[in-house]
Amino acid sequence: MKSDYESLGSQALKRLRLTCEDADRMQIETLFHLLQTNKDTEFGKSHTFSAMESIADFQDRIPLSDYEDYAGQIARIISGESNILTAKDAIYFCISSGTTGKEKYLPLTEEDIRLQCIYAYGMIYGMVREYYPGKRAEDIFGKIFQVGEFAKTYMPDGRMNGIRSGCIYQWMDRNGEFDASDYCVPKEVLFPDALEDLLYVKVRFALEERDLMAIHGVFVNRVAGVMDYIYHHWELLLHDMETGTVDDSVELDDKWRRFVIERLPADPVRARELREIPKDRLRDGMVGRIWSNMKYILAIGGSSFAYYTEKMRQYAGDIPIYHYAYAASEGIFGVAERMNAADRYILLPETGFFEFLPLQGPEKPLIMSEIETGEKYELVFTNRSGLYRCRLGDVVRVVGWYHKAPVVEYCYRLNQAINIAGEKTNCEQLRAAVQRFSEITNTSVSGYCVREEVSRISPCYLFYIECAGGGVVEHADGILEQCMREANFEYRACAMMHEIAPLHAVFLKAGSFTEYERRLAASGKFVGQSKLLHFLETEGQKQFFAAQIIKRESGL
Repeated sequence: MKSDYESLGSQALKRLRLTCEDADRMQIETLFHLLQTNKDTEFGKSHTFSAMESIADFQDRIPLSDYEDYAGQIARIISGESNILTAKDAIYFCISSGTTGKEKYLPLTEEDIRLQCIYAYGMIYGMVREYYPGKRAEDIFGKIFQVGEFAKTYMPDGRMNGIRSGCIYQWMDRNGEFDASDYCVPKEVLFPDALEDLLYVKVRFALEERDLMAIHGVFVNRVAGVMDYIYHHWELLLHDMETGTVDDSVELDDKWRRFVIERLPADPVRARELREIPKDRLRDGMVGRIWSNMKYILAIGGSSFAYYTEKMRQYAGDIPIYHYAYAASEGIFGVAERMNAADRYILLPETGFFEFLPLQGPEKPLIMSEIETGEKYELVFTNRSGLYRCRLGDVVRVVGWYHKAPVVEYCYRLNQAINIAGEKTNCEQLRAAVQRFSEITNTSVSGYCVREEVSRISPCYLFYIECAGGGVVEHADGILEQCMREANFEYRACAMMHEIAPLHAVFLKAGSFTEYERRLAASGKFVGQSKLLHFLETEGQKQFFAAQIIKRESGL
């Protein structure tokens, strides 16, 4: 163990407690630090940052915003201009999806990334230490199986870019100095030259490591997917381990095939150890059966990932899961309150300035000290990288307090329709995909809706489509899948990493949506044409549309 995880964790926990004990003061300090630091930027001058003396001044002079309000300025920052939104230059650009699926880039300053390192990296080890108070550091910190990878990608001018969760690892290795010796895979697997599916490679290295002590992922669907892969390819993996080969059925390019064979010679002893695990007992508590020293699993889960969270709990058995952080491209907002505490995130008073829009009543934003336990709010966030009073679209409920900082549960995203693996597809993206499908197939779509289909190994989107006259489109699955990948960047990434199975489309009888509205009207719940249903949530909705299917292109 090369890194001092004990100190990293201790420092992060101490900082969390200090900032949360006086969260109200920390929020004010954070806001005025940002105003003072950026008062001479183009944005700071145009909004008179230097004249602001109170939170009320800030709220009065800067309107609520969203990404589109900054798109022009961010484009200039990308082109090389400085001192636009922040005095400090952006060193990383988070790639996310816009409302119509077009990729958007959010700048990150080094100050922002440093705070993320504390709360999304160091904090992990602090929470692990709290869970195991009586154990020595060497008994709880050791080899890590990182199920994700951090391909180093760059803007045209050489500045780093990628997803938010990968920025801290790219930043820590910006000079090639990140020590990967505590990870079970070699550094070139952890930081590949390009994003590609290296699941087989990582699993082979992980299975070889007897003393693995942690599994790190981001979203629980990815970690559960890795466990699924091990379970369903158990005999193949053990055969390859036993013989030092890579089976011909494994989809791996020659470079990585040679890499595995060279780095992992035949290990019949370890293969024999693993074969002693009865296959019929492998699924329940599989993680602990394979790695007897496993201490924790890192993965964001909870009600938003209910299917995968339940599956992961089966694989994990008694091993605790730390649900990590609440974050998005716009910032890191909170950390999981403790081990095994899904849907409970402590908001971080120093990562940015929080405002809360009540869902009921006048749209008057509240500050951290004004919100109430049990209430739901839409989050507004001012980050350390140039977004001011940005409406995130996230709705959270206050479920408790950590000292003076609220503990929240993420409820849903406004205008979001479906979220299986962190892709957060919204209604506009669904609309864009279906419109493009209609254009490609020269079909008039009268209505559509979507639901999760979880009867397969990996969940997928199930689209119900009504065409004019009750028509049917041949080969609709592949066409609509491509349209969906074009409409939502995150969906495309999840599909490429096999976290979401290819979607399935079924077609409905003519007049299905009209009949659905007629039935709602008869029950006193009329839904107007402008509010057509797009996401099936209740069993009644699912049963109604399932009964309207006129053809299935392939069996579910």
